[in-house]
Amino acid sequence: MKLNTIKLANTFALAAVVLWVLCSTIVWLFPKFSWQVTSWWLHGVDISILGSWNLTFGNFLLGGITMIGSAWFIGWVLGWSWQVVNGKK
Repeated sequence: MKLNTIKLANTFALAAVVLWVLCSTIVWLFPKFSWQVTSWWLHGVDISILGSWNLTFGNFLLGGITMIGSAWFIGWVLGWSWQVVNGKK
């Protein structure tokens, strides 16, 4: 089976869309819980100095666009690298 670089990049981007919307929804609905989870993921670092969540539509949109674009690019580079390593390019 030949790896299609564009399909892999699109898959990464789609996964990023789903995760971005899900994460943003959880932050919007449960901000305190989200803050606690963020602290857990940072090994208990006190993140209170950062203030609080500032989830606006603009932050949601611009953060999502940059995350999705980055995920697509990472998927493309992974697909390209896979083909180079396997001697397909």
